[in-house]
Amino acid sequence: MSAAFSAFEAEMMHLQRLDDLNQKRHLPGPGRPREGGLSTNQLHLLTEAIFSRAFRQYEKFIEEAFLLYCQGRASLSGNRVRSFISPKNAKHAKQIIQSGMNFLEWNSPSKIIDRCEMYLDSNNPIKLAITTHRSKLQCIRKVRNAIAHASEEAATQFRSVLRQELLVMPLKIPDVGEFLNMRDRNSPNQDYYLRSYVAILRSVALVSAA
Repeated sequence: MSAAFSAFEAEMMHLQRLDDLNQKRHLPGPGRPREGGLSTNQLHLLTEAIFSRAFRQYEKFIEEAFLLYCQGRASLSGNRVRSFISPKNAKHAKQIIQSGMNFLEWNSPSKIIDRCEMYLDSNNPIKLAITTHRSKLQCIRKVRNAIAHASEEAATQFRSVLRQELLVMPLKIPDVGEFLNMRDRNSPNQDYYLRSYVAILRSVALVSAA
């Protein structure tokens, strides 16, 4: 668990430094940016890429943590979660859980909770972490889908996030990168949504590993 969590945190810190650099290089306003600078459109595209990468790393970690607990491995604090299966290794655990499915989905809060209840004891930390942040994780998932899928369903879900987060729907619907650079009114540090969403993913990972 320590190795998996350390790798996740290292990637999150790398992405934060990259975002810091992009924000410093951004020159708001019309016209072409100076050499080495970023236009607003470029910043938005890079922000979407950072967010997508962070979400992929979150999915990867949750899967790794879940499979570790299924194998009876201890958390960072040394606690062990009772597993209802006895796999030989991580690959075997994944085969048992995947069963007849083509792939395992690790981005849906409800599916992760159901999987926790099926294969691990009810007091497992992954279920606690996902349940605590379920509403925000659903928003984050919808934002990720809006980047990954050019479908009307994904666009509709993204608009529902805008209504929930901004309270008043903007006259002009922002693209995802623009939204992720808007200030989060609920953030105690006045972060923009990219930072506040990534903070939630890191919090979920920490509680899941603890």
